[in-house]
Amino acid sequence: MSDNKIIIQEFYKSLENSDFDSLNNLWHDDVTLTLIGSTAVSGTFFGKDAAIDLIEKGVLANLVVESVSFADRWNIVAAENDVVVGTMTLKGKSIHRKDYNQIYCQIFTLKDQKIHKLLEFFDTALVEFALFNKEIINAKST
Repeated sequence: MSDNKIIIQEFYKSLENSDFDSLNNLWHDDVTLTLIGSTAVSGTFFGKDAAIDLIEKGVLANLVVESVSFADRWNIVAAENDVVVGTMTLKGKSIHRKDYNQIYCQIFTLKDQKIHKLLEFFDTALVEFALFNKEIINAKST
């Protein structure tokens, strides 16, 4: 098994065990996180401090942490050279008493045995509705 795949397994196991200290040790100092969409937690974030801040203030602050199963299910889909692709689910409740059952697709690029880049795809409507208590209007087709 490649070292990069082992590092991403550690990422998912850290989440699974709610071990954010271990998770934070996996970020490269110059990490870049890109989260798709136009939500409050979407965008490109640069540096380890920004990554930690995003997770703590953007996600964890909006969840009832004791209700959450982080990395409830996870799978490494592919690993080649310095890129690893994985999927993960998260189940729990938001501070707005809404179910937050999310699925993520994550593309990691590693450098110096740390996560250097993370591109993350997820249900942005669910983020808006559950984490940020925004009303979602369903589009009707004609």
